[in-house]
Amino acid sequence: MPGDPVAIPVPAAAELHISTSSGRVLVTAEERPDVLIEEGAPSPDKIASDATGRVRFASAKGGSAELEVRCPIGSDLVVGTISGNVTLRGPLGLVRVTTVSSNIEVESAEQLDVRSISGSIEVERCPGRCTLQTKSGSAAARGAGDAQVSTLSGRIELDGTTGKVRAQTVSGSIDVGMASKGDVTVQTISGSVHVEVPPDVRPSAKLRSISGRPRNECPPGSDCEIRVRSMSGTIEVVPG
Repeated sequence: MPGDPVAIPVPAAAELHISTSSGRVLVTAEERPDVLIEEGAPSPDKIASDATGRVRFASAKGGSAELEVRCPIGSDLVVGTISGNVTLRGPLGLVRVTTVSSNIEVESAEQLDVRSISGSIEVERCPGRCTLQTKSGSAAARGAGDAQVSTLSGRIELDGTTGKVRAQTVSGSIDVGMASKGDVTVQTISGSVHVEVPPDVRPSAKLRSISGRPRNECPPGSDCEIRVRSMSGTIEVVPG
């Protein structure tokens, strides 16, 4: 019957494709040999799976049911939703989330691509490429490798970055905390910009503000390049 828990055996890791309209989505990666749809499962004939571990399904009740899913550690995940919040727990592989107004929380993903219109995005760990895009929501990531983040009016917070950073907003503030040397490129119109650099890193800083006076407290060098452009926001580059 629709809604009853459904278990699908998979190889060491799975590739999940999940879609829903307004229901909440909760996915937990853990040590297990199958994909278990605990809540919101459609009838078994509505679930497509194959021997490679690819599993596709939509939530029951016309796409509005809450979904709770458990999958093997390192599984890849694709989630599409309109307004249901998305929470991802445990270590996942390549993750892609597309939504309209959902809030997204990600505990750990090897690579991440999240796109939203008005929802906020919060990421605890993403050592690979981390792409976050939202219009009016905020975006925050910790422990990211190469990070590419854009908003219109939402705040951007990046902490513990280990690779290249590219951040862009219109009026939201941008805070970047570097864990190691890596090029940083920031563009904003009226938002403030704050970049913290590891004490042993000497960057080449190219800071430009039309109405403000950029402040750079780091010793100059060539370990990496920090480029910041702003129309009217304050710019600070300081040792962490």
